[in-house]
Amino acid sequence: MRRIVSLLLLCVGCGPAAAQLVSNLDASHLVLDGSLSDAECAEHPNTYNTFQEAAKHFGDSCTLYIRPWVYWIDNPDTPAVVTGMNGREPFGMIITAKRLHLIGLTDDANDVVLASQRGQTQGAIGNFTMFDFHVGTLVVENLTMGNYCNVDLDYPSRPELSRKKRSDAITQAHVGYVHGDTLKARNVRFISRLNLNPLNGARHSTYDNCHFECTDDAMNGTAIYRHCTIDLYGQKPFWSTFGKGAMFVDCDFYVKGQNREMYFMKQGGPLILFDCRYHAPTDSIYLGWTAYPQPWLRCYQQNFTLNGKPYTIGHLQPQNTVLLTGFQGTEPPFLSLSRHEAVLQAGRDTLCLQAGEPVSWHIESGYEQYISLFSIDDGSAVVIPAPGLNVPASFCLIATTPDGREAACHLSVKPSQLPPPTFVRQPRIKLKDGIAILDYALNLKDADDASTVVWYKTAYATDGAFETNDLIPFAVGREIGLTGGETGHVLSARIRPQSSRSEPGEECEATYPLPKVKRQQVRNPNQLDIDFSHFYCDWQPEILPGFWTVDGYKPQDTAEYPWSFNADKPMWEYKEGFNGAVGKGLLQAQRGARLMYTPVERQYGDMSLVLNVDPTKTAGQGFGSATGQYMDVCLKFNPHTLTGYGLRIIRTTKHAKAVDFLLVEYRDGKVTPISDPISATCYRTGCTISLTLKGALLSAHVETTTPHPQDSQLPHIVDLSATVQPNTYGGIHIQHTGSCGESTTMLHRLQVKWE
Repeated sequence: MRRIVSLLLLCVGCGPAAAQLVSNLDASHLVLDGSLSDAECAEHPNTYNTFQEAAKHFGDSCTLYIRPWVYWIDNPDTPAVVTGMNGREPFGMIITAKRLHLIGLTDDANDVVLASQRGQTQGAIGNFTMFDFHVGTLVVENLTMGNYCNVDLDYPSRPELSRKKRSDAITQAHVGYVHGDTLKARNVRFISRLNLNPLNGARHSTYDNCHFECTDDAMNGTAIYRHCTIDLYGQKPFWSTFGKGAMFVDCDFYVKGQNREMYFMKQGGPLILFDCRYHAPTDSIYLGWTAYPQPWLRCYQQNFTLNGKPYTIGHLQPQNTVLLTGFQGTEPPFLSLSRHEAVLQAGRDTLCLQAGEPVSWHIESGYEQYISLFSIDDGSAVVIPAPGLNVPASFCLIATTPDGREAACHLSVKPSQLPPPTFVRQPRIKLKDGIAILDYALNLKDADDASTVVWYKTAYATDGAFETNDLIPFAVGREIGLTGGETGHVLSARIRPQSSRSEPGEECEATYPLPKVKRQQVRNPNQLDIDFSHFYCDWQPEILPGFWTVDGYKPQDTAEYPWSFNADKPMWEYKEGFNGAVGKGLLQAQRGARLMYTPVERQYGDMSLVLNVDPTKTAGQGFGSATGQYMDVCLKFNPHTLTGYGLRIIRTTKHAKAVDFLLVEYRDGKVTPISDPISATCYRTGCTISLTLKGALLSAHVETTTPHPQDSQLPHIVDLSATVQPNTYGGIHIQHTGSCGESTTMLHRLQVKWE
């Protein structure tokens, strides 16, 4: 019997108000019903059975009423791999309108599902995003928006519409962006995992009675959330909340993992939690605003509980938390300052700060003597460093309002500047117990030595005179350890005298008086042991015996991924780490960072190396995504021909919290696997990589001091071996093709032995 469809029946179960709305369809009021055939839709104007067809008729202003069904925004069955355009990520749909309302005809948001099933490396090159809305006002109600790349789509009312996730490995799979003024989401479920992006981007965003499932870098950092639930599968749901920040009112957070430390943000920014509840597997969890909070950061809480008990967020840095009482506002209690950080020098600088409204100013306790503060009635303040300072200081200048809002500017106050120091004792090089020392003395007054010392050696060992331009930089610091690479070379050091209160002076050069460094002056000529603290990080592209080649390189096997580096900037930097990278070490500054060491020329036999590293990533995934991102550690290597053997550590689509390890052979720059890969969880803080070639046996051993994750059955120790053809090379090669920032690997120490 032919099915009879009426517009009123489209609204069964959605209440009389919605029925009335749908009974008055026109070009600006459309219905979407996936259960209808094309013929049935043709009988009823403004009625469609696919979201794509309905979107063709949106116009400038449109309301789309959506019947319960699963609507695929992007075809999950096509084998095509989608890519973005104009440098942007790939999108399922790009929609432009002045005003758009998407209204599910149900009270249960599970009944109406707008779905996609793609992510980075899983059907897409780039962070696939379901929607890109260019809309002045967007309203979404009573529905689910989900990227089911890494989440099962369960649809109990019609199981045939359910679909299993594309992959267990978590990848970047987004919901959408909004380019416009206003987003209003009511009773909407936002489902994905990594980088959820629940319609981020509008100038004003509100979420009422919504649900979110996400990992890191996921939430909208400039929104108001009311009566929402947030399932946390990661550690830091926000990338940042810079600007006016985000506010949660009467919301519940549920920790779904086993992290003992949880934070709201990676990069900080204002945040308020008002009448919110945090639910975690244990009361001993630490909850902070961000792992590395700026001193000026101010976040707010009122009536916040952890597992039902009152809890102060970020109590290890109490200056970042403002405890409110009696707050009843509808907007985040944001107090704006004209700047949050400033560097002032006594006798030179004056700072004017504006709060934009009447405030009270005060100096952080204990630092009142460092500045003079002049408050102005319009909410401004003038800051002048106190004269006569001879030590630097860092502290906050704090503004408060009568209703309890607070903001701060972090001041770094420096003493008045002195002339560059002069030498009391001229610099000269001394060699003692395998250490090269630049010995000098400066006329320092009420200041510390801040001089820069760069060490050079001749490009080629000679017995005669040398020209200055034959010198190549190789190390920094007042004292450096000598290696076999310095044997036969002439040493020189250049110093720019500087105090902590001066600019650098004129460069002065000191040259070791003997013609060249002798083998007996080096502790262990057949070993290399460096902690990178004196490593010369600037570009050094030459391949020379006894030198590190410090440059960038894009390997052949990354050709399908569009990235590049800037050869005018350093590829490596020695600095403080963060997240899983503990202390200081050598970090990649750009994608494609490469190191190669060419030993003195001779025939080399057996060789071994041990490299201690800390991946910045803490979950074991090592790199930003599975887009040709890896690190190769090689020995028995010829830097001229890019030939040798090594261990590759690479992120793949197989696992979200593990990497693959495999042995490889380099031959003229082409890399070939010579072992089966092993997926393991040991690429975490405290990772030790051991690589040995003895005779024809190449072996690798990898382990970590970080305990085995309880939720993984993968191995936590890696042992690999392969039979290879021996060679006479003795070089070292480290190639990193991963993205930088929070996806780097810190190099702590490298130990090499040549037989």
